[in-house]
Amino acid sequence: MINLTRLCRLPALLLAAACLMATPAMAQTKTSASGSPANSVAKAYGSGWTCDAGYREAQGACALIELPDNAHLTGGAYGTGWDCNYGFDRAGPACVAVPTPANAHLDGSGTRWDCDRGFTRTGSSCTPIKVPANGYLTNSNYGPGWACERGFRADRGLCLRIVLPKNAYLTDSASGPGWACERGHAPKGNACAKIVLPKFAHLNSSGDGWQCNRPYRQIAGACVAP
Repeated sequence: MINLTRLCRLPALLLAAACLMATPAMAQTKTSASGSPANSVAKAYGSGWTCDAGYREAQGACALIELPDNAHLTGGAYGTGWDCNYGFDRAGPACVAVPTPANAHLDGSGTRWDCDRGFTRTGSSCTPIKVPANGYLTNSNYGPGWACERGFRADRGLCLRIVLPKNAYLTDSASGPGWACERGHAPKGNACAKIVLPKFAHLNSSGDGWQCNRPYRQIAGACVAP
């Protein structure tokens, strides 16, 4: 063993030489009290160890995770331990850029794309949406991508004006003729016919029919006493 007291009395040159000789003995390979491998740290509670960031456990050791370009570490205990950055997708052991056509943008996942507003997907490209006169673009990914303005109905790619009969009003329903009869009237063909109330009757809550006053009962087209 090196006597530090005598060592300190040696000239500076001899001291430096003695230190160089002592260094290899003192700088032996580190060993953890828990027996954990290189590139790991002992768990704060209990026994065992966990690999450092960028390493994965493999056969009792911590192996370096080979991170491809345009990727990031996930810290997950399973899988490859990495995932591709936004705008890139897996292709075997690599991350390749997601091909995005003109007039398109990446969606929230970063691995798929959607067409910009005013364009529709046609195969692997985005083509302009043809909006007819009296129509407007919608934000829906379904259907033609356009809808008719109020007062018009879609018909074979066109927006045709709705012919509104007397005693009717426009509706926002996508089905039906696009109009409904005012209260007290009922549709009859392309017109709104006035509802004729029999004696002892009143309009129903919808206003498109009638019902008998209590205690009268409807028999055929009349209200009769019980």
